[in-house]
Amino acid sequence: MSSSIPPGMLKEMQEVGRDLYRLALVTSHGGNLSLRAGHDMWITGTGTMLGRLEARHISLVRADGSHEGPPPSSDTVLHATTYALCGAQALAHAHPRHAIALSFDTGLFVPGDLEGQLHLKEVPVIEQGPRQVEQVAQALAANLVVLLRGHGAYARGATLWEALHWVTALEESAHIAWLRGHRCPH
Repeated sequence: MSSSIPPGMLKEMQEVGRDLYRLALVTSHGGNLSLRAGHDMWITGTGTMLGRLEARHISLVRADGSHEGPPPSSDTVLHATTYALCGAQALAHAHPRHAIALSFDTGLFVPGDLEGQLHLKEVPVIEQGPRQVEQVAQALAANLVVLLRGHGAYARGATLWEALHWVTALEESAHIAWLRGHRCPH
């Protein structure tokens, strides 16, 4: 591979990936992370273990769609589309279980807790289907985090640390809603 990920970017991906895994927000081989690099992006490879990332697990995807390194994540088009629509520099995809559970019963999750209201305000729930990439990317242009019904969350940020913040804030708000026994309105 002729390009290697800059050490600071690698460290950020490793630490955020490790946190997502340790917080049980992804399974051993679930989720993905990316960082924008001009018109290109660094993205985790398909089936990568976020809790054990090494440079060899991260692909450089060029603006023309070509890549160096392992096969990039199956969410590469979603990441590229989101970067094209908004000023995000980082994206994280995770599987926060309480938020996923609530996603089955609503089209919009509105946190009831103060922190969720302050930071997230509302979280759109996107239906799985042929337009999901476009819909998730458009929703992320206007929101910090979105849910794909029955699957997981996508969060954007200036850094992966910021994206991690939105994923964890979402899961905390969803967990509180779950503990309170509140189902989201249809």
